[in-house]
Amino acid sequence: MNNKERFAVRQYDSTPPISGVTNEDSDCATRQSTYTFSIFHLPSSRSTFHKLFPLRRTHPLDMFRSHQKVLLRRKLYKTFLSLLIASLCFSGGAVWGENHEYRQPHSAGPWFTGTLLSTRGQTLDQGHAVAEPYVYFTRYGGLYNDNWRIQSATASRTIIQETYFIYGLTSRIDIQIAPQWVENSSEGESLSGFGDFPLQLGFQVLKGRSDSWFPNARVWVQQTFPTGRHNNLPPSTIGLGGTGGGSFATTLGIAVQKAIWLGGDHVFRYRVNATYSFHSPVTVRGFNTYGGGFNTEGQVDPGSVTTLTVAGEYSLTRHLVLALDIGFQTINATHFSGTLGVGLSGEPAIVGAGYSNLLTIAPAMEYNFNQHVGLIAGPWFSLRGRNTSEFFGVVAALYLFL
Repeated sequence: MNNKERFAVRQYDSTPPISGVTNEDSDCATRQSTYTFSIFHLPSSRSTFHKLFPLRRTHPLDMFRSHQKVLLRRKLYKTFLSLLIASLCFSGGAVWGENHEYRQPHSAGPWFTGTLLSTRGQTLDQGHAVAEPYVYFTRYGGLYNDNWRIQSATASRTIIQETYFIYGLTSRIDIQIAPQWVENSSEGESLSGFGDFPLQLGFQVLKGRSDSWFPNARVWVQQTFPTGRHNNLPPSTIGLGGTGGGSFATTLGIAVQKAIWLGGDHVFRYRVNATYSFHSPVTVRGFNTYGGGFNTEGQVDPGSVTTLTVAGEYSLTRHLVLALDIGFQTINATHFSGTLGVGLSGEPAIVGAGYSNLLTIAPAMEYNFNQHVGLIAGPWFSLRGRNTSEFFGVVAALYLFL
């Protein structure tokens, strides 16, 4: 995510995907940004988008909805803490013991980089590190309406350069950062700069055994800091959005994975990821990431983001691997309170977006030179959507296990 965060919209959170490594033991090094897809970057034809999908202003009932959000977040935190406590209490148990899933010498292979979008189900081993530079090139060419049909829109392009750094703190805890540079362009106009900065902690809560169908499981919490530009954007770049969302975003996620040996160098590995992200309110002024116009001033409450990703990898040889991700994302409506201001043509400005869904797919090919170095590349594009952007992109990454 980071960019993987992330589907329909340009990812600044944390989420598209990071690659992993070698066999299942060292694959714990495989990345992932929260694959949390940021809702902060809206389609290039922002004004058209909001005419099609208008946003309602803050209503008194929003106070009740906000209270319900707080209760839900408290429940999620309690569940997350329960998983962490369980991992500590049962770390010596049979099922929770040492990982033997597809164990073999590191030099033997086959090796994996991890798919383009999914998050690893194992933490990185203590003292080991991974560096993985990613490049995302995405073209946004249309808009899905409320009936899941594509309508034409002004095309725009985004290039994101993002590098994931992962380090194993203990045998069950790893840490990850993913600084990024974002460049948006459309019709001769462009806007670039540093994106938002994600910091992630991952915890191993379950380690499966090779002689059972029980998988590995890892949970993580990620905090994204608003280091990108989101306010007082040049009017000429309206529709491009900023390079960040201006919000402190918290993502809770879980990843499950299992490798199944099929004989010889043929191994099938599956992953299932689920994430939930929520964001702090954002003060906006003028033209901003969420829309706006001249004299716009107020507060935006970004909607929560829920994602589900199902992924698989199949090793053709020791070095060559086929990979596939299928992802579904839901983003709740954004709420705005304050002065809307006016747009370029004097019309009332629009701030925020409504409820949306997006289904995406990302096939890819991996080539691993050895257990330390691998490449992965492939397309990533939308299949169906509602009230969101249609897009087609290419993603490539170099995996370095240090």
